[in-house]
Amino acid sequence: MKIENIRKCPYCGYMYRVVPGQNAYSNMFSAPKGSVGIHSSVFVCPHIACGKTEVTVEAGFTPASNAGKAAERQKVSHDLANSFFSARLLPLEACGKQEFKTAEVPETVFHDYDQACRLLKASPCASATYARRCLQGMVRKKFKLKPGKFQNEIKTLASMNGTIRQEVVDALESVRKIGKFRAMPEDDVKVLVGVNYDEARQTIEVIEALLFDWFLAPAEREKRAGALKAIIEGKKG
Repeated sequence: MKIENIRKCPYCGYMYRVVPGQNAYSNMFSAPKGSVGIHSSVFVCPHIACGKTEVTVEAGFTPASNAGKAAERQKVSHDLANSFFSARLLPLEACGKQEFKTAEVPETVFHDYDQACRLLKASPCASATYARRCLQGMVRKKFKLKPGKFQNEIKTLASMNGTIRQEVVDALESVRKIGKFRAMPEDDVKVLVGVNYDEARQTIEVIEALLFDWFLAPAEREKRAGALKAIIEGKKG
């Protein structure tokens, strides 16, 4: 795992210089009688408003001379050839885009969207279920609908002529079906409908498009209209 001298914080985007022992710590352990080693690294964002931790790990083959040895704690670069596994443990690889974590997007909506993103690789079924819940929350917040069955809420939107495009209604219905729990009335057992990775990913893409259209874009238009109004009022004065 190549460690660059300049690193970008995955949480806040802050660019900083890697300084072993100050914001970067590393260990490598190898098997006593073999050549397989594990290299772990911890990076701490030095930005005063962040300070969050990033953790990476790599497994590979080490030179015979390093067998059974533990590397120095503050050494960030190690000789680990032929890596066969590499991952970032923190933060989770798939997390919601921070551009949607704004005052315009309800906190509960962002939470469900973020969970759908985080679960995408580990469990597409669980991801799609969170995506469904997220969309239902979005619909209720945006259109002030009385809580009920998602299917009925979508039908209500479809009946509101000019309020929502048909392709959006179709997308909502698709996400509802993909992420639903199917109730079995015979024994009252709930079975999660099978969902693959691509289907779950597409539900997240629908969410992101609607988050922008329903929450971010209107706020931006209102902001620009306010700025234009201020200019006009200033000229009148």
